[in-house]
Amino acid sequence: MTFKKIDIKSFAYLLPAILISIYPILSFYASNMSELSFKFLEKPLAYSVILSIILTLTAYILTKNKQKSAIIASVAVFIFFSYGHLSKYLNTRLFIPMPNGAVLGPDKIMIPMILVLFPLFVYKTLKSTRNLKPYIKFLNITLILLITYLGIKIIVSEKYTPQYSTTTSKGALNTQTTHNTPDIYFIILDGYARSDVLESVYNYDNSKFIENLKEMGFFVAEEARGNYAHTNLSLPSTMNMTYLDELPKKYGIKPEVKTAGLTMVHNNLVAKKLKEEGYTTINFASGWEGTDKNYQADINFNKKMTLKMTGFNIATNETNMVFLQTTLLSPLVEEVWGDLLRGKMLYIFEKLPDLPYLDNNKFVFAHVMAPHPPYVFEADGSEVKNPKLEMVDEVYQDRLGYINQLNYINLQIIPVLEKVIENSKKPPIIILQSDHGPASILKHPSTWSEPYDPEGVNERMSILYAVYLPDKDYDDFNQTMTPVNTFRIIFNKYFNENLEPLPDRSYISNYESMYKFVDVTKMSE
Repeated sequence: MTFKKIDIKSFAYLLPAILISIYPILSFYASNMSELSFKFLEKPLAYSVILSIILTLTAYILTKNKQKSAIIASVAVFIFFSYGHLSKYLNTRLFIPMPNGAVLGPDKIMIPMILVLFPLFVYKTLKSTRNLKPYIKFLNITLILLITYLGIKIIVSEKYTPQYSTTTSKGALNTQTTHNTPDIYFIILDGYARSDVLESVYNYDNSKFIENLKEMGFFVAEEARGNYAHTNLSLPSTMNMTYLDELPKKYGIKPEVKTAGLTMVHNNLVAKKLKEEGYTTINFASGWEGTDKNYQADINFNKKMTLKMTGFNIATNETNMVFLQTTLLSPLVEEVWGDLLRGKMLYIFEKLPDLPYLDNNKFVFAHVMAPHPPYVFEADGSEVKNPKLEMVDEVYQDRLGYINQLNYINLQIIPVLEKVIENSKKPPIIILQSDHGPASILKHPSTWSEPYDPEGVNERMSILYAVYLPDKDYDDFNQTMTPVNTFRIIFNKYFNENLEPLPDRSYISNYESMYKFVDVTKMSE
């Protein structure tokens, strides 16, 4: 039997579209490695490569010309992956006022242009007699070099992905099992500002919400401050009861990969301790990479919400939605993402009151991605029309949108807390806090630089901090609390630990120098 030799060069025409589809995915991952795990790449790369091959083969079947099919498919893929970037850039630059007061934005202008110009390009390509090989060769070489650069950067980063040890500064925790301990609810309201900041910066009176908490029996630290300015630093600090001084020592102030914090969240000491105590750990998927799935959880509640496109089910987490907004699918994403975000948050509020009925002691962790942007709730809970669906801190500049969303979260969380307490067989521990404050003054962290603006620092580092204890004994808490000591106090009080309190310090850093922790304790007091 003889085998026909396969000529690999005969399939080279498939390469341009494949490379064009790979580059933006790797570029997105490389730019967001501090927030993403390597697993993010699997499905986008697989889907993109498969669809690029199908597109090129379809073009070849129709044109009977490999060079022309390669060019046509490559341009189509380029349009798909670049559309969202261009639409965002033109958002405030390209619009046409209409006589009735309506406005045609970039999507309503660009999509018709694409529908006209792309078929015209295809027609011109089919009629062309020019040799396209040099153009294809140049395109391939350029893309291979760019992808190689990104690949090396990612591989190096993954090779040195931190495996951070989670231990307290005073050694191992007591592993002696205790009995009759309360359920623990740890609820993060992302980006929730302290009341005095809401009043001075946002002209919003939050006293009714604070009074409601106090009437339920909560202790509210009215001068509370965050320990770190970013979620991927503040949560690992809180959940491991320690400062992150080792990070700059191990990885430098400008680490190639910034995922040590995420590793610490996934392997946090608090969950480990409570597991040893026999607790059932329950996590609510947040949509953010660090808390979307708790790898130590016995139960992960996740409202399964997907976009169905071309036969694929795409999970509607933050990462996927932000990425899809850079593509030709951005108008569709913007159409549905607001509803998906609202559904995910309302699901948490809906499920929390039922958890006390579950048997066994429970540690419940719920990271609610609000009042952090995107702003998808009006003050009365109705949907925001044409929301700016971005997760970045610069959206905090929309102060009205922030306050409207915060107001609705207030209306939701109070009855939820009341029901959790009412439905519990024995009074629970409830920790209600924010990971950091908003940033309407500092704006996007990529623009932060020393010396940091004192007013901006105060807004960012001032947080909501409220604790409910079964015996209402709050002697160990104080008005200037920071989250690093929360579980130290709780473990000492309810689990026979003897952990020393740490000094309450606040540190800020920017995206460029993520681990250059500048002490702003006095600035935020």
